[in-house]
Amino acid sequence: MNIGAGHIGGTLTRRLTKLGHRVFVANSRGPQTLADLTRETGAEAATPEQAARKGEVVIVTIALKNLPKLPRGLFKGVDHGVVLIDTCNYPNRATAESMQMGICFTHQTPIDCGF
Repeated sequence: MNIGAGHIGGTLTRRLTKLGHRVFVANSRGPQTLADLTRETGAEAATPEQAARKGEVVIVTIALKNLPKLPRGLFKGVDHGVVLIDTCNYPNRATAESMQMGICFTHQTPIDCGF
């Protein structure tokens, strides 16, 4: 359950894997670009389409400006019981260009973020 490998998504990936959740992480640049994060956390790299279908919870943490770039039909066929969380990532101008898109999921419920 994580979305993105940027500031928000990366932090969620680190926290959720540390708590024992199985996390699938994706971004707009492809699974091969997530090697450092997956090696660090034990999360599994995926494409957005793969990640959208692998868990019970989906957290989307993409910059507002990237919403139109999401793959068409990303959530088509996803079980109606899947929980979708949008972090409403509205970055300021200083960080907008450095934000990336991604999706993460876990197979465990309930989700305990430990906060």
